[in-house]
Amino acid sequence: MEVWFVWLARLMYLGIYLMAGGMLYRAGRIALGRDLRFVADWRGRAMADPERWADRVLAVNLLGGAMLLAIGVAVLVVGLPFTVWTGAAGLVLWSYYFLLRVITNRANQ
Repeated sequence: MEVWFVWLARLMYLGIYLMAGGMLYRAGRIALGRDLRFVADWRGRAMADPERWADRVLAVNLLGGAMLLAIGVAVLVVGLPFTVWTGAAGLVLWSYYFLLRVITNRANQ
């Protein structure tokens, strides 16, 4: 395997933890701090009536962060192949994106 690809795979793997940390941070700020600034779409744009949608955004962030963290730990513990963990992480990230899009669209109707 080429050296640059190995380093790229390592950076992608570390990125899983960074994205999971960001999602769990948002979930923590919504749940523990009741900070409604984090009730937003994936770009950080605030939603209309954030109190109404806080529980849904919290659930999406908590679920997405936990799943990415589980994928990262499974790579170390079980030794998931590259294609499996990248595919699973991609599925989680796209699901996170589209779920937040659906929530944002429903909030702004």
